[in-house]
Amino acid sequence: MTKIYSPGEVQERLGMDSNTLRKYATLLEGHGYLIQRNHRGHRSYADHDLITLRKLIEFIKQEGMTLELSAQAVMTWISEENIQVSPVEEETDQSESDHRVAHDRNGDELLERMEHLEQINQDLIKLLKEKAVREAYLEEKINQILKKVEHTEELLEGSNRMFEETRNQIAATRQQKWWKFW
Repeated sequence: MTKIYSPGEVQERLGMDSNTLRKYATLLEGHGYLIQRNHRGHRSYADHDLITLRKLIEFIKQEGMTLELSAQAVMTWISEENIQVSPVEEETDQSESDHRVAHDRNGDELLERMEHLEQINQDLIKLLKEKAVREAYLEEKINQILKKVEHTEELLEGSNRMFEETRNQIAATRQQKWWKFW
């Protein structure tokens, strides 16, 4: 038989304050996780909810994990683990069944999202490889152009030297008198 915990008991067991518990519960509910509520709308937690909350806390503590990513990871973990929930009463049996259905549905949605993200990652990797090939080709072309520019500059410099020498020879020739040639 599954024990039902009040929010105060959960806070004590997990070592957190009421605001944090409420925030985590709301976050999980936002991702499709069902937490039982009484006729007044107050949450009550079962053993599997404590396990789920502990797992959320583990994910949150990992470096680089945001609350949002942690909640998604927990939902994926739940669908992978196929957490079984034992009914407390006849009244909660339907709720637990709904809980499992929501987990399965959310798990399927998360798997679809993960597959979609995997496809996007593969497409990005392909594009990055194509970009790297294009950049290598362009770099090769740029190197060829630079070599041609350097060669052209060398030719131009040689041309300028020859031009200067020729001009100096012409100037020297003009200064000499015609009778000094004989």
